Amino acid sequence: STIHAIISVLSVLYFFIRYEINFKAINRMMGGGIFGTGDEIMVYSVCYSSGYFLYDLLLMLKYKSVRTTSAMAHHIIILLTFLTGLYTGICHPCHFYFLAEELSTIPLNLKTIYRDKPHLHNKFTLLFVLSFFVSRLFYGSIITIYAFRTAPSFLRIAWNLNDIFSFVIGIIQASLCILTRLLNIYWAFLILQKVFNLKSKEKTKKS
Repeated sequence: STIHAIISVLSVLYFFIRYEINFKAINRMMGGGIFGTGDEIMVYSVCYSSGYFLYDLLLMLKYKSVRTTSAMAHHIIILLTFLTGLYTGICHPCHFYFLAEELSTIPLNLKTIYRDKPHLHNKFTLLFVLSFFVSRLFYGSIITIYAFRTAPSFLRIAWNLNDIFSFVIGIIQASLCILTRLLNIYWAFLILQKVFNLKSKEKTKKS
């Protein structure tokens, strides 16, 4: 998962540096992208991530030790979102931008790897908390806001063209996006709860 996270983040960074970004354009958020503008990178990246999440989900189903309810829910929601976007060509640019949220996965895995080395473990724990709030709450919220700004126009165009299929898929994608945001808020609550519990334990030890 660390390799997947690194590749995902670098792919999004490369796209932001190399190509023109316009979050206000309907086709750059809700549509299927524009050929020749680097959008093929989006498709390849989302396909790669879909394969990873499917493989990781299968591992969770097989091994109870790596299984958590929230992680399984996350993987299932992401797979439904990504695969629907790839199959229909609706919203996959937005899905690609969300891949940068995987930044927090890197220190999360590293703090687990170095759990027997307190100094490194504490540093990676701090990096995880910071990267989680920056990538999944701050950055993710920005992408979500732009996505929901363009969504009404996309849905209106689909409705006016009597494209019920695209209209329904757009609604489904918006609903799945909301679920991922709620899951991130839930995780943020758990992180803050754990941080405050650790601080209270430290105070108790000092007193």
